[in-house]
Amino acid sequence: MRVGVVATSYPRWPGDAAGGFVAAHASYLRDAGAAVDLLAAGHGLPATPGLFFAGGAPEAIETALASGRPAALASAFGFSARMLAAVAWRARRWDAVAAHWLVPSAVAAALAPRRIPLLAIAHGGDVHLLARARLLTPVLALLAARDARLVFASDQLRRLALDAIPAPLARRIAARSIVQPMGVDDMRTAAVVRRRATRPSPPAGEPPTLVVMARLVPIKAVATAIEAMAYVRSPARLVIAGDGPLRTALVAQAAPHGERVRFVGWLDSDQRDALLARAAIVLVPSSPLGDGRSEGTPLAALEALAAGVPLVASATGGLLELGSHGATLVPSGDPRALAVAIDRVLDRVLDRVLGRTIDVVSSARSSDAPARALPIAALGWACVGVALDRHWSREPGYAPGPVASPATQASGPAAVAISVPAQVIPVC
Repeated sequence: MRVGVVATSYPRWPGDAAGGFVAAHASYLRDAGAAVDLLAAGHGLPATPGLFFAGGAPEAIETALASGRPAALASAFGFSARMLAAVAWRARRWDAVAAHWLVPSAVAAALAPRRIPLLAIAHGGDVHLLARARLLTPVLALLAARDARLVFASDQLRRLALDAIPAPLARRIAARSIVQPMGVDDMRTAAVVRRRATRPSPPAGEPPTLVVMARLVPIKAVATAIEAMAYVRSPARLVIAGDGPLRTALVAQAAPHGERVRFVGWLDSDQRDALLARAAIVLVPSSPLGDGRSEGTPLAALEALAAGVPLVASATGGLLELGSHGATLVPSGDPRALAVAIDRVLDRVLDRVLGRTIDVVSSARSSDAPARALPIAALGWACVGVALDRHWSREPGYAPGPVASPATQASGPAAVAISVPAQVIPVC
């Protein structure tokens, strides 16, 4: 079977983090026996680098709209037109198509003359952008008419979409959609877990390392993490991995903290894994924007949970759904609350290292301890891919067969609880 994978961002070189989950999905499909034909920015489709990679397409398009820069908008529309033409041509050879982001990818796949099974995956920025442009209803109506199967990266994102469209269409979309965050790399995660198991956290004589892995754009609210360092009691240091249009401003904000805040820029996959292996805490301080856009389910948060790294995140968007799986959630935009949570989690880590007994009180929103252990396999592509395939296979005969995860290969096929939407993370 030949499956088209259509996306905007996709890794441009080995280790590039841009669109890494799209590459992981394509890899899963190949392992499941499909012949994958990729069509993405920089892979069969030329695109202006700043459009999809520097800060992300939604940010680039919104900035262009706000500043009245017609050249940036022309670049976006030109890329969309090229994608539409390329999909129409290549789809003649496809048996099915998986499209990451509703626009332009899923729209291009839905408008292709050849009617083939379509899986449309919404990641967050696409839904918010369409809602603000008042295009969400026509786009979802097109996908429903095309009988596409939809996937939303978080339950909050799915509810936002359903609430923004007419009730009859909402019922059709609800019947055709599931909630499913993207997966982490099973092999790389296992390697990080092994590395963490061989060293104390934090190592003796070293200050604990707090890690932010994010694009430096407004929605990631990295400024909140920097401001929180003024209130953190621990001698912890903050390492910020990522780049983007806010870097200059954030570096200036961090200057008074000296060596306590360090910017390391974009990291490749190996460097990210090394940083995750020595992290005491991963921070995801995202904050909703003034136009209503909120965070989805960032891969950095899932990678931390899968690797057993304590996660402190804002109680916003798809991150809310991670509270019951071990994340410590704090109010967004509140550096003092973030600092308190950091110190509490570090105290808990130190207690564990020293073998001290502590009392644990769990709460889905403000806990400093996990509410429920989450199996690592549940976040990996061996499990996530199965959930996508089973949703995609409601019309039998065209989706690739599921691949058993390493933990289940010896004991039979994986059993997956697909989110609908109370269960938002599958358990293999």
